[in-house]
Amino acid sequence: MTSRSVPLYVHIPFCVLKCAYCDFFSVPCVAKRVQSGRRRMPYGEKRVPCSEKSMSHLETPLLVPDDYINAVLHEAAYVARAKNIDVWKTVYVGGGTPSLLAPAQLRNLFSGLQKIADCQKSDEVTVEVNPCDVTEELLSVLEDCGVTRISCGIQSLNEYALLRVQRRSSRRDALHALELLAKNWRGAFSCDMISGLPEETEASFIAALETLISYKPQHISLYSLTLEKGTPLANSVERGTLAYDFDSADDMWISGRDFLLAHGYAQYEVSNFCTTGNECVHNSAYWNLDDYCGCGAGATSTFYGDSMRITNTTDIASYISFWKNGAHCGKSFATEKVAIDGIDSAIIPAHRECIDTHTASFEFFMLGLRTARGVCRERYEARFGAFPQKVAALFREWQTAGRAVIKEHGGAHWYALTATGLLFLNDFLESLL
Repeated sequence: MTSRSVPLYVHIPFCVLKCAYCDFFSVPCVAKRVQSGRRRMPYGEKRVPCSEKSMSHLETPLLVPDDYINAVLHEAAYVARAKNIDVWKTVYVGGGTPSLLAPAQLRNLFSGLQKIADCQKSDEVTVEVNPCDVTEELLSVLEDCGVTRISCGIQSLNEYALLRVQRRSSRRDALHALELLAKNWRGAFSCDMISGLPEETEASFIAALETLISYKPQHISLYSLTLEKGTPLANSVERGTLAYDFDSADDMWISGRDFLLAHGYAQYEVSNFCTTGNECVHNSAYWNLDDYCGCGAGATSTFYGDSMRITNTTDIASYISFWKNGAHCGKSFATEKVAIDGIDSAIIPAHRECIDTHTASFEFFMLGLRTARGVCRERYEARFGAFPQKVAALFREWQTAGRAVIKEHGGAHWYALTATGLLFLNDFLESLL
């Protein structure tokens, strides 16, 4: 088997406090950092910003078990051997809250990954951080670990909006983090923002973006709030205890998009904007339908060449037990046990999905059309065969309506949605089904 370079995602599913809108897999920390934790407070009650508290990781108990980091490394080693991976093309440590890891844990994680496959040859190494956790110490440790890019979850600079959705960080925390990143971080940094949060107005959101770009982040992810079923925020809207205007939220996102475009940030994907040459390399693997490896509880790996997608169990105790001891995860996962071809016949606690050609073909359009570049006809044909006439006809129709473009570049034919068309991406995809 030929050695290869594959992107790696590492999931750290631990949070001090879960945001009211979040449906990503995460659990409360095993111990709570006193200076970071806070209770829910009524409007108007003063809270002490994280930036005014002692933030040294060395003065607090471990918030993530060492056994979890070791389990992640055992899984990464197993998959790297099974798939003959010798270089992590990119590394992305997400969550949850990866910035809760202690310095020794960060060093253990990255030195362990380096021993498994080369990280020094990675095109990009990203770690997500909460503004509350950003300190000079943390930035120094991340630099020592070879991290080249930080993704900071700002979300909003409206104090009332942050409180309403139970964000751990305050406006002041976010501004303090941005100051540290701008002055002390020598790599690239990205910031997440969410439009349409309760208590947010278009004026306050645009003012926040204006403040944000003054710190010169190379990349900004601009999301529109999604009310995910089962989250506290969605439940409040469904019960009628929280009024929510979906149209205003959409308009706010569009205003935010237009603001970023007017200030030198290119929209290279539906929700992602950057200055020249600062696209997220790791995420491009998903949009390009490349293979990728996901390690950690709840993480997903996809190997299109093997027609296989594996999603790890969200039972953290079972995950740790299996990868630590190599034992079965327990009867509760009897129907979810799968084998990965490679090293041995071990049964891992995960769900396996077979990706047939029809599914992969649809994902080619679903993911590729999120990007401003769009999809390449010749690339599709090399992978799946004849380009679907239904897709070509739909593009011609949308091109007439100003929602799509068809262009030739370097002998290849590219099909993409315009900025207006991207607003209706779901409608386009539904027409393909």
